[in-house]
Amino acid sequence: MKRGLLIIALLAACSGNADPTITTTAPATTSQTSATAPTTTLPPECPSVPYSVSRLPQRVTAEPAPADTVELDEFTSIGGTTSVLWVDAAGEVAVALIRGTLPLEDWPGERGQVDVAGVPAVVGPFDDGRWVAAWFEEEGERCDLYTMVFYPPVDASEVELSLASIVRDP
Repeated sequence: MKRGLLIIALLAACSGNADPTITTTAPATTSQTSATAPTTTLPPECPSVPYSVSRLPQRVTAEPAPADTVELDEFTSIGGTTSVLWVDAAGEVAVALIRGTLPLEDWPGERGQVDVAGVPAVVGPFDDGRWVAAWFEEEGERCDLYTMVFYPPVDASEVELSLASIVRDP
């Protein structure tokens, strides 16, 4: 009898709305005060990006730029991520390869599938002129999520050539 009720409860839970809803509960409050200031815990930084890119768009300078010399955005400024940033002659970010995140928003337009160093990836344009490629090596591990952002002006053929030139470092 108990087993039948358990099966019915599981079926009811699984047959609900397909739209996932996250339910959170607020932590219990107490009247006790703390002598220390609240702290924010960031995830540990991901190890360096284990990929080499041998072909980048023509407007990219030869060497990656240090992250503290460029303006970061919603892709490159996420705590715990590790980025390789290539800039153009004016010092503006032209391409970013980020370890530890996938795009923060729903993909706004068409996307295709490509192979990045033997791993399936999706790639496509965003409404603002950027092109984004995203892939993961193993599901569930944050540092196995990768995003590569190509900033305008972008030519789709250069995106394709760059993604095809990526190899996994030994």
